Amino acid sequence: MASATTVCNLHNITESSVTWCKECDEGLCLKCQEHHSLSNEMVNHSTVQITEYEKLPRDNLNIAQNCNKHNENYTIYCKKHESLCCGRCIVESHNECVDFAKLADIVLNMKTSNAFYENDHSLVELSDNIKKIQQKGENNLTSLSERAYFT
Repeated sequence: MASATTVCNLHNITESSVTWCKECDEGLCLKCQEHHSLSNEMVNHSTVQITEYEKLPRDNLNIAQNCNKHNENYTIYCKKHESLCCGRCIVESHNECVDFAKLADIVLNMKTSNAFYENDHSLVELSDNIKKIQQKGENNLTSLSERAYFT
């Protein structure tokens, strides 16, 4: 994962990123974001606010975006093999397969589904509960240490 504050390649200055482009795998300052969203090549790229990107678990950020074999972006999910595929993978290894899904559609459906929001809410609650349990454990250790000291 790159830092949220990066050197802006377009302007050659250090500028804070305001969005993250998953496909480009880089943070974008406000000016670059505007250029990025207007570019024909990048109009379908999915971006998120940098504050939301930084909240993602590190495990999610380490998921490969490119095919190891062809070094191209994954764009398709093969349902038969339950695997991510680039365009060349489809031609070379999945030409017999018939059940595919576009990754962009899967991501869009996932982001808009109730299950996504329910899971997000549950994870926030779980995180809060873990913090409370940790705090209680620390308080209990402190209390036991104090009792042992006075005994």
